[in-house]
Amino acid sequence: MAKNSLKTEEETEEQSLVQKDRSLLYMGLILGVIILVMGYLTFFVDEPLKLFKKKNEAEKVEEVKQDSNSNLLDESSSMNDEEVRSSLVKFIEAYYYDEKRGYFDPPSYFANITETFYNYHNLTYNRLKDLYWQRRQDMENLRRIWIVSSLKFERQGDRIVSTHWVKESYFKPSTRELYSAHVQYEMIIDVDGKIVSLRDVDVKDESIRPLEPDSVEIPPVGSVTPQTPAPESSATTTPENKVYNLNEVDVQPEFNGGQKELIKYVSSNIKYPAAARQNNIQGKVVVTFVIERDGSVTDIKVTKGIGGGCDEEAVRLIRNTPKWRPGVLKGSIVRTNYSLPITFQLGQ
Repeated sequence: MAKNSLKTEEETEEQSLVQKDRSLLYMGLILGVIILVMGYLTFFVDEPLKLFKKKNEAEKVEEVKQDSNSNLLDESSSMNDEEVRSSLVKFIEAYYYDEKRGYFDPPSYFANITETFYNYHNLTYNRLKDLYWQRRQDMENLRRIWIVSSLKFERQGDRIVSTHWVKESYFKPSTRELYSAHVQYEMIIDVDGKIVSLRDVDVKDESIRPLEPDSVEIPPVGSVTPQTPAPESSATTTPENKVYNLNEVDVQPEFNGGQKELIKYVSSNIKYPAAARQNNIQGKVVVTFVIERDGSVTDIKVTKGIGGGCDEEAVRLIRNTPKWRPGVLKGSIVRTNYSLPITFQLGQ
């Protein structure tokens, strides 16, 4: 009996050991699985935390996409008229500022397809850019001042239709005319804050003034401005030596390359005298000279000076000009009087 009891106890201990061994086995299996998972994440996943954040990040991306559509018109639904007006003023000012510095980038201001640009319609970016610069070729020295107080706007569906007046002036090389006027422009802005239509709708105070061949306008420091022809020299008597006035010849003398090159020459070569700069001397120096039959310049005189070394600088500029195209009368090349005003101006 005692032996049977002892045997039963031994069997019970063996079963207990087997159970303990199985629990260790389970723990080992669990640890093995954990190690395998960690190894996979370590070697095959760059950022394991992304697996648990994917849903949240996707939601955030969707929110950003929705917010990216926020623009002038979206905001205007919760803005009063003054706030919308302020946004329009900033937009239009930025457009004219870029234009003034010679910058025209359609994607910055215009929609992918511009419905109307003056008399043209349904334009791509490239076509719009080409048309813009074609127009500017006949609008030299363009100056635009937009009148902020003239801005008016209204909402039409998901667009804003605005109008404003601009005072503009420029030189038209094709017709040699100085043009100035007050022009009213209509600008339509779409839901993405881009211009879909830009055109002129009204013009007033229009002025068109023909420009004489001997007068041009260029930016300071040195500029050439309109001036009447110089009087005929009394020293020339024989037909061969006679000096004609501009209004007497059939073809007037011209700077080699035309008025544009004359402007470039004066602007590039003028040197403001130090004495005039120190003493704040500004004004117009009028120089008269004779353009000979071979295109050279002689008999240079200052008929109106301002001192401070400006008179001498004006004479130096004329003396160093390349040969001109001489005047022509009845098929013959003749000597011709010419008068050129040069403006010296500081601070601009």
